[in-house]
Amino acid sequence: MNFLTGFVALAYFVMIAAATRQHFTAEKYPMGMHLISFLSLIGVSVFMAHAFLWTVNAPATVLTLFITAFALFLWAAKHSKDTQLGLAFASDVKSDNIITSRPWQYFRHPFYVSYILFWLACAWGTLHLASVIVCTVLLFIYIYSALREEAALKVGQHADTYIAYSKKTGLFFPKRAARH
Repeated sequence: MNFLTGFVALAYFVMIAAATRQHFTAEKYPMGMHLISFLSLIGVSVFMAHAFLWTVNAPATVLTLFITAFALFLWAAKHSKDTQLGLAFASDVKSDNIITSRPWQYFRHPFYVSYILFWLACAWGTLHLASVIVCTVLLFIYIYSALREEAALKVGQHADTYIAYSKKTGLFFPKRAARH
């Protein structure tokens, strides 16, 4: 089970690394992305050591989180392939269109939710101090980046649409439907 968990984690990591260059756009690779990349390499290395050399805590739960993160990422990528999305921390936030369907109908940042699930699984799977620190720092970076992107979208070309959308859709968690 450790090997399978490690293989799925590695496949997800390779997929998001490739997608960073292929699915998201930026004029130049932002400094914030260098920090994310550095932390990610540390985090995935610690997890791989546990998966392939030692042991993973709660491997079934961790594997379930990895598969959920993987599926969410693929779902979001599939339904945003025709929309130009900016890379985190890019100097210009891309807003040629606001996506409100598929995973975006549940939360406004499905890619970040996918990453958060992955890093939570890594931290839980190892309970190693480095994994917990990487997960915590990346969580704050993703929150900061999402809020930065939101601020730009709320004053951009589709501001009214985005503001209305953000009132009914959660940032990282689905909002409960209002009861009448």
